[in-house]
Amino acid sequence: MEDKILISKQSLILIVDDTLKNLQLLGNVLREENYKICIATNGLQAIALAMENQPDLILLDVMMPELDGFETCKKLKQLEKTREIPIIFLTAKNEMEDIIKGFQVGAVDYILKPFNIFELKARVKTHVELKISKDLLREANAILQKLAVTDGLTGLLNHRAITDLLAKVFEESNRYNQVFSIAMIDIDNFKKINDEFGHPFGDEVLIKVASVIEGNLRKTDSVGRYGGEEFLIIFKHARLDDAFKSMERVREKIENLKWQNENIKVTISAGLCEKQPNDNVSTIVARADELLYKAKKAGKNKIKI
Repeated sequence: MEDKILISKQSLILIVDDTLKNLQLLGNVLREENYKICIATNGLQAIALAMENQPDLILLDVMMPELDGFETCKKLKQLEKTREIPIIFLTAKNEMEDIIKGFQVGAVDYILKPFNIFELKARVKTHVELKISKDLLREANAILQKLAVTDGLTGLLNHRAITDLLAKVFEESNRYNQVFSIAMIDIDNFKKINDEFGHPFGDEVLIKVASVIEGNLRKTDSVGRYGGEEFLIIFKHARLDDAFKSMERVREKIENLKWQNENIKVTISAGLCEKQPNDNVSTIVARADELLYKAKKAGKNKIKI
C-alpha cells in the first residue's frame, strides 16, 4: 500500500545552482524520472522558493556567490517550514573536512561533481521516498494523538483530555494569579430521550448539543465530554458574570434547536462556579456538580451559580 502511495505522488525537487548548464542537466535527468522541478540560482532565492513550495528534496550547490550552500542549508534548517526538507549537497569538493561540514549543517547526503547519472537517480530516489515515508508517519502520529484526546461521537475533548486541561489551567491560575470559571452541563431527561426515541436519536442530540456549546464559546474557552450526557466547560480568564452570559447564550440556543419531531424539546441544566483561593481541582468540580444538582431540582433548563 505504501509503495503505491510513493509511486503515485509526483514529488517536487528544488535544484539550486548558479551554473545554467548544471541546472539544465539535472532538470532533464530528473524530469525523465517523473519528478516536478523548480530551480534557484542563489541561496536567498532557494530559501524563498523552499518556503513557498515545500519541495520534497533540495539539491544544493555548495559553491555559490554571496550565500554559499553551507550557509543556505543552515538557514533552511533554522526555519520551521523548511527544517524537515532533506538536502543533498552538490559539490566538486571531496575533502573529508568539507563533507563533514555538510553533514554538520544539516545535509542528508552529498553528490560529487561531475555527476554520475545513475548515482544521482539512486540517491534522489532514496531520499525522496524517505521524506514521503516520514511525512506519512508524521500524519499518522498526528491522527493518533488527536484520537487519544478526542471523544469519538461528539469530536470534543474526551474525559481525560478535559480533566488534564483543567488541571493545567488550575496550575496556571495559581502561578500567575489568574481567574477562571467552569460549568458542568447535563442534558435534561436524556434517559427518557433514549428510551422513547432510541439511541441513534440520543446520539444525534449529543452531537448537536456539543456543536452548539463549542460554537458559542470564545477561542480561549474549552469544552469536553465529561461522560455520558455531561459536558465540562473551562472559561479561561473569565469571571462568573461573563461566564454566566456565555452559558445563558448556550442554554437558549439549545432550547431553541429544531428537531424532526416537533414535539421534542431538548434543554440543558448547568452548575457554574468561579475558582476560589482555597479551591483545588476536586473541590471546584464538586461545587459545579452540586450547583448542577440544584439546577435540576429547581425544574431543569436552568443555570445555577
